[in-house]
Amino acid sequence: MNSVRIIEHQILHKDVFAYCAHPFITCLPDGEWVVVFNRSVRRPFLLHPPNDPHYYNVMIRSDDQGQTWSSPRVVPNYDWYGVECAGLTVLSSGQLLLNQWRFKWYPLETARKRADREKLFFPEDWVSELQVSSELHTVHMIPQDPSELVPWARGSDGTYVHLSSDGGRTWDQTVMVATAPYSGGYGMRGAVQLSNGHILLPLSDIPNYRIVFVVRSSDGGQTWVAPVEVAKMDGMQFEEPSILELRDGTLLMLLRENTNRRMYQVFSTDGGYTWSAPQSVPFEGYPGHLLLLPGGEILCVYGYRYEPYGIRAVISKDDGRTWNSEHPMIIRDDFPNRDLGYPAAIPTADGQFYTVYYGQDTDGVTCIQATRFSIE
Repeated sequence: MNSVRIIEHQILHKDVFAYCAHPFITCLPDGEWVVVFNRSVRRPFLLHPPNDPHYYNVMIRSDDQGQTWSSPRVVPNYDWYGVECAGLTVLSSGQLLLNQWRFKWYPLETARKRADREKLFFPEDWVSELQVSSELHTVHMIPQDPSELVPWARGSDGTYVHLSSDGGRTWDQTVMVATAPYSGGYGMRGAVQLSNGHILLPLSDIPNYRIVFVVRSSDGGQTWVAPVEVAKMDGMQFEEPSILELRDGTLLMLLRENTNRRMYQVFSTDGGYTWSAPQSVPFEGYPGHLLLLPGGEILCVYGYRYEPYGIRAVISKDDGRTWNSEHPMIIRDDFPNRDLGYPAAIPTADGQFYTVYYGQDTDGVTCIQATRFSIE
């Protein structure tokens, strides 16, 4: 039975005037670490990206294995506001790929006059659903008529990838990814590049958040072919996939499912062209991130939004067929509420592990945090 030894907890970025959440971490070819996360203004009540035009994706970096971190930089630039969570992928070329979904936003009065207003989402369209959700603990603070607090309406823009040749300091190229017949494509855990060079980027059908599919590029992200469906089931709402290539080339994908707040997994043995039926995993929590360990085991870190609130991890020693779910490893269990999660992990140079996530500090400010740990 595996266990974790906690070495240290850290706060990577905290701003009392900002709400910071949903991080993802990766390691560049030169050993530098980069983290991308969401940042918006801090409010008395919580709004996540689908309902707030003030969100930017920002990046911080560390050249000393996470001991210190830079100040945030908006990526790719300040024109890219009102976005969903972003993912990062280091390509075999050394380039860094950033994937984003961007909404369109309109002042409320302007939106009501638009010819396409039937396609827009207004505050009254989403507030009632949010008020009965268990996802955010401050929803009771949002009034039934929120138009004075959130005077904007939302439309759809598109799915984009941005390519950088200097580790995300600047961005050389932006490519729009066609996602038809799906309404759009949102992914927050990056892509996988296969041995044949193909890039597979898993996405969900934003703004519906019900179907997961993959898009494929065979030329380093310059062009993308039509989507291939991964997971769709009546009455189910799949989103936020995490993809991993196993040692034998099998692809494993972890999915969040929103009707029962659990995770499911699917497999592909033909490079992502066909996928198995979704099967639920035997542990509670969401969403997750998958990491292949040197010995072939799979580490899954995930948020645990039940008391005691925190961050957990499980291991599979048989390529995801079973997990040590009876004895999950506790990375954190000391958060005050459900405003937490989205962990992503990388190995360190000395054989330990480092996972980033978000959660409230002791003063109630939601910030980007991390834990360094070893598995024993």
